Amino acid sequence: MAFKTLMLATSLAAATISGASAQSERNAKVSFFMFAGSGSDVVPKEVIADYLKANPKVSIDIVETTNAIIYPKMVTARRTTPDQPLVHCGFFNADTVNRGDDDDMWEPLNKASIPNMANTLEAYARPDGRGVPYQAMGIGLLYNKRVLKEPPTSWNVLWSPEYRGKVVTFDNDLRLIALAAKLNGGSEKDPNAGFKILSENAKNFRALVDSNDALKNLVVSGDAPVAPWFSSVADIWIKEGAPVGFAVPKEGAIAFPIYMAIAKGVTPAQRAVCEDLLNELLKPDRAGRYGLVTSSIPLVKNAILSKEQAENPVLNPAIATNAIQIDFAHVASVAADWRDRWAREVKLKMR
Repeated sequence: MAFKTLMLATSLAAATISGASAQSERNAKVSFFMFAGSGSDVVPKEVIADYLKANPKVSIDIVETTNAIIYPKMVTARRTTPDQPLVHCGFFNADTVNRGDDDDMWEPLNKASIPNMANTLEAYARPDGRGVPYQAMGIGLLYNKRVLKEPPTSWNVLWSPEYRGKVVTFDNDLRLIALAAKLNGGSEKDPNAGFKILSENAKNFRALVDSNDALKNLVVSGDAPVAPWFSSVADIWIKEGAPVGFAVPKEGAIAFPIYMAIAKGVTPAQRAVCEDLLNELLKPDRAGRYGLVTSSIPLVKNAILSKEQAENPVLNPAIATNAIQIDFAHVASVAADWRDRWAREVKLKMR
């Protein structure tokens, strides 16, 4: 985990952050989490640099890693020193932000202090304002264009007999179970239909992988020419020249949103800084640029999009607007049982 402190003690009369004159007395030390790599740090660091110029008494520690690494440490800190959060605010994916509800990790956000929250898509709003939606990746179908001359049009390719041995996915991909259930008469709370159709067609899976590179290699080689996959990563691979395409199934992509949240235990001064940062990141230009550099889809309705974002189907905001919504909170609560059933009812049937 990399910690970096940006301390820019330059006081500027003309600040780039709106309302800077009212923030001139901000005085706090805050830790801000952002995802490492893939351009995820670009816009947050730009915002933080501008903010520190306008608020020279503020210090911000930038924490760059993954939710999988930082979140357990945040929970430990909450239990041992509840008034000293390890991370005060930052970015959290759908899985993590829902786990945080059970662990009582998040402060309800105040819309009066973060007015740009009003411009986010209502379909992604969090219960009691425990976080604000920011960006999304659409999970659709990655496919090898040399093997499949036409893009797949439906999620049913994952369990169609015509695709025996042609699919690769991550092991224990619980989103796939929820999807299969929802499209075959069930739901997250009634997953039997999903397990049944995946079990009956388990031989469609050529492999279950545990890394992006392993999935990419199987799709690019044509050994497994279809995979449920993230639009943002697909866009990067396409731009790199890989012989792959990305298809949004007719039923819709799966929405995998990213949220911003403030951790419980912050002081009023720390909360004020976090609110300022979140509000700035939600501005139309910042939200649009974040989407551009990360190949993600802004969940900010008035985000300013580049020509590429408007024309690239992988980055099209319609993916998020029309996406299939998964109840990640419920899936998290039954994850252990689902992983056990996946091992017994799907993995064993692949042989």
